[in-house]
Amino acid sequence: MSAYPPREEEPAQAGAPSPFRVESSGRYRSRRTRRPGEVNLKSSGLLDARAADLHRRTLAGLDPLEVLTYPVLRDVYAEIADHLDADPDGLVLTAGSDPGLGLLVRAFPRARRIVLHHPNYEGWQKFARIAGCRLDQVPPDPGTGRFSLADLAARLRGGPPAFVVVTQPHSFTGQVHARAELESLARAVADHGSLLVLDTAYLAFTEGGEKEIGTLTGRPHPPHVVRVNTFSKCFGLSGARIAVLSSHPDTVRPLLDLDPEGPVSGTAVALLRACLREQPLFEEIWAGVREVREHFSRGVEEALPGWRALPGGGNFATWQVASPREAADAAAHLHAHGYVVRAVPSTPDSPAAVRIGVTDRSTAERVTDLLLRREQAVAR
Repeated sequence: MSAYPPREEEPAQAGAPSPFRVESSGRYRSRRTRRPGEVNLKSSGLLDARAADLHRRTLAGLDPLEVLTYPVLRDVYAEIADHLDADPDGLVLTAGSDPGLGLLVRAFPRARRIVLHHPNYEGWQKFARIAGCRLDQVPPDPGTGRFSLADLAARLRGGPPAFVVVTQPHSFTGQVHARAELESLARAVADHGSLLVLDTAYLAFTEGGEKEIGTLTGRPHPPHVVRVNTFSKCFGLSGARIAVLSSHPDTVRPLLDLDPEGPVSGTAVALLRACLREQPLFEEIWAGVREVREHFSRGVEEALPGWRALPGGGNFATWQVASPREAADAAAHLHAHGYVVRAVPSTPDSPAAVRIGVTDRSTAERVTDLLLRREQAVAR
């Protein structure tokens, strides 16, 4: 894999259509809205009063030089390296994980496939379009709804080099893969000459999660693995737009050729550094989220017998439901009461589901009560 090869220039032809007149899907302009008092439990950002207080104090004490001048990144790279047990020379800051994922597919244009589980983060459709890649989607087991990394390895071997995508834990179901399973897939990826993209957006909420991936992302970092780690979820920095890619220095050099650090703001760096210094606070927050998640999962399952809680490791809970209509109606009911949640798309091999972000116990109990009231109203 290498950076873009030089393009051969072709002379313009008289009367030829302009290459700049192309059709657009019009899908990716942000259309987010926020109603007064609305609670967004769909994007699964970290909504925590203690994190908000830290950010408030950081912003209040922000040195104007962080805004008046371009950010200096050497120190924050050293701090991130300590946090992730990574090589500072193998780190690349980006303005959020989406730019980081887009960076990968642009930096290695000879990879023509993206092998990943489905359903998955919808952004991969966008990255496939950016790169001209084919999405090679692998469904879960139709009987259990669980994903297998062995299935990804088998699909990988059936075609040319590819990006092999694993979210640990999975972004919809919350499924967590064991270390042995991840290491086996990484070996298959290396043997195939491909690249394993390990998205750890929700890993902080999985107890012992860093240990499960340590052999793939620690020092020395294998060159066939790239870790993509947003700080939106774990530190509550969704609006700050900051993430990091971590790999072997040889793998990240083509990424740096595309100048990914330019959009990273000094304000975002200052907020991240403040969070990294408050690791014990956030470990306490993450432990609290895990506790509420289990309570929430059981509570909804007991209140709604037709909903089956999936074991998860993110800062959200997911339940399989009877049909896509059930998922959509439940999401609409909660939205009418000020809570935005995600109805997970169903596929022939994957049943419909509802995913709801976890904040505090009182919010979880309020949402559970709203779902129960809807169930009772439908039953009448």
